[in-house]
Amino acid sequence: MFAAENAESAEMTKKERLQILIVGLKEKDAGKTSLALALLAYLREKGFNACGFKPRAGNSVWYDYDVVHEALSQGRLYGKDAKLLKTASTSRSVVGAANLIEEFINPVHRLWTEPPLIDPITQIPYFILDRVTLWFKEGVKNLVVENHALPVEYRCNDTLFEKLRAKASRIYHVRDLNTLNKLTEEYYDPAVELAYKRMVEQHDYMVIESYSDIALPWKGLKDLNAVIGVKPGQISVYAPEKYLAAVQLSASTYSQEELATSRIVELVKPIKVVKVPPFRSEEIVQGLKEKIPLLLQV
Repeated sequence: MFAAENAESAEMTKKERLQILIVGLKEKDAGKTSLALALLAYLREKGFNACGFKPRAGNSVWYDYDVVHEALSQGRLYGKDAKLLKTASTSRSVVGAANLIEEFINPVHRLWTEPPLIDPITQIPYFILDRVTLWFKEGVKNLVVENHALPVEYRCNDTLFEKLRAKASRIYHVRDLNTLNKLTEEYYDPAVELAYKRMVEQHDYMVIESYSDIALPWKGLKDLNAVIGVKPGQISVYAPEKYLAAVQLSASTYSQEELATSRIVELVKPIKVVKVPPFRSEEIVQGLKEKIPLLLQV
């Protein structure tokens, strides 16, 4: 599967553990989750044990309040993408397996205020709080990181978060960028790695969805079998070795922590491009699923 461009296509086998990365070729509404759902549906129909994984995600307390309210009422925090990916994924019952819940699909989730800007003084993004879930073998720990540098006019009623705080293993209060960066280094990437390693053990296929237009959802991701970029009207397939090499090259050139896909696709050409027509909302996943065989045969 996903052979090099000068080799014949290989058949999918149940003996393989394969990883597919889906990235957005535009910042918003690229279609990543819709494509991930289509790919998961296709793999499940073929009998494969497949799971979606969105390491980092975020949503707005204003524009996504239905799912925010649903989650917070349970003392949890997750977004609509994680909820959809959970429903589309396969759960395998094995000893010590993690429950296939939203916090497993998405170990790091950020709740944004509006507008989602960066404070010009503190340089801290205008987020309300983060939920970071650490999947340790001895037990799961949920951390809450609260942005106390957020201007008063952007804060929400504290009663919204009472249950989330009550269930948290630990709560951190961020007032400066240095503290946020230290917490990110100490907990955020390790949370992703812990969930990722456990998920790899439990599933044959992993469909990994990046966030926004970020080229790589976390630094430790490697051993990819395919990289698929999506934007309205077009899906592009990239050779994973060349894509990861382009990420490494760009990381050594630019100082930003997060690299946009626009920088990467300047350096690597797709090995296949599939055009996609517009679909009605209820037809999107099925329409994209019909394109999956074209994407896999490269």
